[in-house]
Amino acid sequence: MVHKIPNCGFANTYVVSESGGLMVVDVGSIGAAQDVEDYLYNHPGMSLDMVKCITATHFHIDHIGGISVLLKKCPPTTKVLFHQLVKSYLEGRKKLSLIRNWCCGLLPAAIVGFGQVKKISHLGFAGMAGIPLPVLRNITNIPYRQRISYFGPASDRQPLATAATSPGIPLGFDQWEYLETPGHTEDSVCFFNASSEELICGDLIINRDDNGPGELNRFHWDRKKLTSSYEMLRRSIACKTIYPGHGKVLRDNGKTLEKVRVFQA
Repeated sequence: MVHKIPNCGFANTYVVSESGGLMVVDVGSIGAAQDVEDYLYNHPGMSLDMVKCITATHFHIDHIGGISVLLKKCPPTTKVLFHQLVKSYLEGRKKLSLIRNWCCGLLPAAIVGFGQVKKISHLGFAGMAGIPLPVLRNITNIPYRQRISYFGPASDRQPLATAATSPGIPLGFDQWEYLETPGHTEDSVCFFNASSEELICGDLIINRDDNGPGELNRFHWDRKKLTSSYEMLRRSIACKTIYPGHGKVLRDNGKTLEKVRVFQA
């Protein structure tokens, strides 16, 4: 089951619950980390002690900026999971790719995101890693490197339980799959539950309207790859609910992906 943390700042944060524990996705700010803690405290049957892993749909500051804050409240066995490219960023072997369309692309996401900014800590980040701008993209200092595992390569859908291969860990979350979906960034990923037909899509899709169909994100690294990732999902999965990185949750009866607005030629 996916729990959307209410009004948690610029980017959406989600908690995935299964019988074996919890996974937290996209802790984008100090305030979001605090909101996750409050949410779990106020919901019987869930607690910080149950958090098995914290992950991100991509390595941008508004999706990772609160991880270290939340991690301090979790058990020492809690892992952080990233796409394998993040290891190259952290080791200085590769730089974050620059993003295009800062004006026409970033603005729609910003308008959506700022509606959820409810306190100053939603604009606070525990470090400066994950900023896709010249010079700033060289900053990759994070204090929890020893607790990171990396998703292995996934040419297609891969069970999340076996996706973390560096080092291999018994992750659980057997109903969930991990999919590489480059486009917004090189390291973008999605998480999909075929049983419940739920998709956590990161910044592949945004949704500005309460009952809107959603749209492909114009703020991206590579338009062609982003479109290809969307088409791969549309062909290969049936999806009732989409949880985007920014904006409102999208819901339909198995046709949610087909209604997403795509780029015009």
